[in-house]
Amino acid sequence: MTRTYELGFIVDPRQSDEAVQEITGKYREMIEASGAEVTKVDFWGRRKLAYPIQKFNEGKYVFLYISSTNGAPPFPDVERLMNQNDKILRYLTVRTDLDLKRAARKGKPGTPGGPPKAVKAEAEGGKD
Repeated sequence: MTRTYELGFIVDPRQSDEAVQEITGKYREMIEASGAEVTKVDFWGRRKLAYPIQKFNEGKYVFLYISSTNGAPPFPDVERLMNQNDKILRYLTVRTDLDLKRAARKGKPGTPGGPPKAVKAEAEGGKD
């Protein structure tokens, strides 16, 4: 059973882009060493925070998309080290495969379950 996760974290805005790349590379190596695969890395760059965190109003956002074949989350050590790292303002891990399964069951457009019949009828030319 393959499970997918999204690990998002916010880095101190005073860090250079090279430092953010280095931090991300370190965590990516740890995740891959635990047997999971990082399928995608998104660098959103500097963004305004919704509320101040440690007196910062901005942060550098990074998202790692992870695929794991074993049952348990493969990166508890990564989260522990993120919690101890002063350069990481916040992090959050979300299991995303459950959302995809729920959406497929409901038949939402753009999901493996396909769009509802009304959407298919409109795409084919509507009701005549």
